[in-house]
Amino acid sequence: MDKDVGIGNFELHEEVSELDLMLLSTQDLVKCETEPVVSEAAATRRFSAPMSDSDLQEKILQAIPKKTKNNNKLASGVWIAWTLENNLCKETFVDGGASIPSDPNCLSNELLNYWMAHFTQECRRMDSSPYPPNSLVQIASGIQRYLRTDCNRNDINFFQKDSVPFSFFRKCLDSRMKELTNNGIGTNVKRADPILTPDEETMWDSGFFGFRALDEHKELDASQYRISVDRNDNKLLQYTGRLCKNVQGGLNNRHIDVKRITQKSDPSNPRCLVKFCEKYLSLIPREGRFYRKPLPHKASNGSIRFSVQPIGINTLSSKMKELFKGARISMTDRNISNHSGKVTCCTTLFNAGFTDSTVKSRSGHRSSALDTYKRPLEALQENVSKTLQPPSVNKYIKKENDLSVPNNNRNESENKKK
Repeated sequence: MDKDVGIGNFELHEEVSELDLMLLSTQDLVKCETEPVVSEAAATRRFSAPMSDSDLQEKILQAIPKKTKNNNKLASGVWIAWTLENNLCKETFVDGGASIPSDPNCLSNELLNYWMAHFTQECRRMDSSPYPPNSLVQIASGIQRYLRTDCNRNDINFFQKDSVPFSFFRKCLDSRMKELTNNGIGTNVKRADPILTPDEETMWDSGFFGFRALDEHKELDASQYRISVDRNDNKLLQYTGRLCKNVQGGLNNRHIDVKRITQKSDPSNPRCLVKFCEKYLSLIPREGRFYRKPLPHKASNGSIRFSVQPIGINTLSSKMKELFKGARISMTDRNISNHSGKVTCCTTLFNAGFTDSTVKSRSGHRSSALDTYKRPLEALQENVSKTLQPPSVNKYIKKENDLSVPNNNRNESENKKK
């Protein structure tokens, strides 16, 4: 190759063999005028990082509500305790039978059908008293959820009516539930009592005011509330819910909208809820936990201050009883809990003549469970009781010495004589 041969912007001043070119680094041969190449790790990703199978399984478990997890854990604990006790009994090994595994996932569908039938008949509470019928169903449901969710046994369906593999279990469970009901076990269901109008008046007069049920309140955010104005210049308090017990999102609830509630203001009412909520929202950050601890000292302008620290779940869970105690309202023979707030909401609307659909729009119910929240007025109960009383003795039975003729009969006799 000749000297001083031009190759682009470069010149060779000596002979260069093909071998010499191959030994040179590419960067030494080509001058890069373009932007430097960014590594894949440093580039902005459109999609999230690849997930492992364990990560996906963890996501599935995180989607299960906390209360459902606790119920599953309780059901599994009852099963384990029952197996440990039964494996100490010689009757378990009659006819060459094997011990019962503490993990129901180790059982085939056939053995699961057999042992679940025994389990529902034999399981008891810690004090050896029988479980109520509904509790037995919940325990069996918890074991089923464990098998289907944690063990991926999606073919398990204890309660499918025409399911042959678990027909023996269903028959035994049905007979046990009927036996318990016949013995009066589980017939007296403990339900929350409503907050009566005199109770609410007492709370207002004493400086304590009511509180709705704990449901949805633990994670309640201030951004879920918004104050707006309608065409008539009336203020509106608008609430937009998130995931809760009745709206859990996902495939099964994709057509169910979150709870949306609008409360109109009433300027004539000094206790207007919209006015109080607007004032409270103005004193706390617009985002973050809704329930915050009040500070003992007021601000320089005299307004109430609230702490950054939110009210804890334990304080919220006992708030209703605390309010009753603070207002000195007797709770004797009454089941007062945070659930009493929701019962009061349903009862008030029900007794005011609103339809079930209207009540559900406020309470958030989606099933017939709404009926369990309705409580008739005391005056209504009194009228029903009076109507069903036997006929009064004084109304229809004459006294022995009363020989007088009724006025209507006397008039008929006089007319005949005429």
